[in-house]
Amino acid sequence: MKKTVSLTAALSLFFNLAAAPLCAAGPAAGKAGAKPKDGIDLFTLNDAAKPGMITIDQAVDAALQNNTAIKTAEKNAEIYDQQVRQYWSYVYPRISLSGNYTRALKQQETISPMLGGKGKMGYNNNASAQAEATLLLWKGGAVSAGIKMGEYFSQSGYLQLLESRNKIKDTVTVLCFGIVLSHALIQVQQENLNIAQNHLKEINLKYKQGLASDLDILNQKVKISNSEPPLIQAKNSYEIGLLTLRRVLNKDPQDPLDLYWRLENILQINVPQLEELYKTAREHRPDLAVARLSTKIAEQNIKIARADNYGEISAFVNGSYSGASDSVLIPASDHNSSLGANAGLRLSIPLFEGFRVDSIIKQRKLAYDQALLLEQDTERGIKVEVKQAWLNLNEARQRISATKGTIEQARTNLERTTLRYRNGLASRLDLDDSALLLHNAELQFVQAVHDAFTALSNLNYAVGKEVIVK
Repeated sequence: MKKTVSLTAALSLFFNLAAAPLCAAGPAAGKAGAKPKDGIDLFTLNDAAKPGMITIDQAVDAALQNNTAIKTAEKNAEIYDQQVRQYWSYVYPRISLSGNYTRALKQQETISPMLGGKGKMGYNNNASAQAEATLLLWKGGAVSAGIKMGEYFSQSGYLQLLESRNKIKDTVTVLCFGIVLSHALIQVQQENLNIAQNHLKEINLKYKQGLASDLDILNQKVKISNSEPPLIQAKNSYEIGLLTLRRVLNKDPQDPLDLYWRLENILQINVPQLEELYKTAREHRPDLAVARLSTKIAEQNIKIARADNYGEISAFVNGSYSGASDSVLIPASDHNSSLGANAGLRLSIPLFEGFRVDSIIKQRKLAYDQALLLEQDTERGIKVEVKQAWLNLNEARQRISATKGTIEQARTNLERTTLRYRNGLASRLDLDDSALLLHNAELQFVQAVHDAFTALSNLNYAVGKEVIVK
């Protein structure tokens, strides 16, 4: 009968932890000596409708909306969009208009011996205007290179925004799993304290029967005292985690906030092979795509620099007006005004600029080499991140598999050792050892679950997308 109960408790504990909806609210203190149903409930259930309760996904969404880095990345993307329009401006014609008007305050006179005195010079009112439209036809490929570079900048801006979002999602998710761990540790430390208090009752009974000494009682009271600080630390870590989450979400420290989460059965998740993850990361990791675009931008910069050696060809059409009169501001009659118009091609070729262009080209080539090296280094770094997260996930899953049944085995051992101690068939040291085995099993299991889900979040970030098949 006891084997059936133990097996049921073990299965219940594991699936409550890994498959059932779990929530973290204010950690229950628990009554001394009380044993939770179906063994220790490391992730206790609570009312999801409690004020201030949010899920991990809601915490991530809130962080994405309020984060300064996201807002900055959005502005950068808009700036890059405007750069595209800037480079396209070279394709459109440039139109300029200028004009001039002068009024003689005192008309200058000319002295002429032929006239035998002074004569009038010019008119009181003079006006002129010029208009010209210029269209750049060719500049050694600089225009097309500039347009491409602008498009690359625009793509880079939105990829940087995506990378910022992915990084914040991973950071907030890992923070939430830290809160999950702290909550579970509270349950573990509370159970350890309850067991120590129960053992003190057993020893007191032995003492009354003359089968234990006062030193045994004193020793157990010390164990109880030593069990309290870890519980206090776990509770403080839990509150600090929630306080940090409030800070991330731009909430006041006194605002009601608690975390509600659902954890999948981590052992049933299908993790892709490493080569498949490498391929996915090469295709979806935003910062790698940004590094590739930076290399392409550096390449276009070389083309733009080289274009200065070839000169430029442009077409133009212009018109001009000039007129002068003593009676009207802007003369229009044929005898004192004139109109003119021209059209043609303009060629400009630089012959010598003191090696300025050659120096710029060499600088741009060096910048291209740097961008290429950065692209290669980024890809290597991403592969390291992917493999590290993949190894951590597999290692944590193996630890879960190795320890998932240990808790109930240790609990059964504790129950039987307690019974044997009560009947005089086990020593106090046996009792202490059985409590320590259970405590260590719980700690290892809780840490393994935390590490597995943290590695899962890190793996999704390292690859650049959700890759886990559930």
